[in-house]
Amino acid sequence: MNYRNLAVAGLVGAVVSLIFANVPILSFTNCLLCAPFWASAILAVWIYKRRTGSLTLGQAMIVGSAAGLAAGIVGFLLSFIGLAGGEALMNSYKSFVPADANLQIPPDIPGAAFNLCGVVVEVAFGAIGGLIGGLLWRTRK
Repeated sequence: MNYRNLAVAGLVGAVVSLIFANVPILSFTNCLLCAPFWASAILAVWIYKRRTGSLTLGQAMIVGSAAGLAAGIVGFLLSFIGLAGGEALMNSYKSFVPADANLQIPPDIPGAAFNLCGVVVEVAFGAIGGLIGGLLWRTRK
């Protein structure tokens, strides 16, 4: 397995996932069975295959999981400044609730635990996307 190509493909997949999951208009694609999470892993697998020339199903799942892990870690870090995760969700709903509703962002520990679960979900969807990409683009014998 070529780790340099794994890193490039994983980071490209993570960036695509984060853009489609967090940009306001593009985030509607999450309504399509969480499409940004698994489709970005498929893209990462395709990039890895193009750069290396060969691909096994196991490598595809590793590439997809790496893309999900990178997106999850960056999303987790962005959640602390309110740009992703539960904090971003709460910030987006503030404009819809009355001012006297006292909508508060959860304390640090429960909020971080919620966002940490998001990392696990990202890795799971990345593995699924990697599996799909591997079935599409694996090297035939």
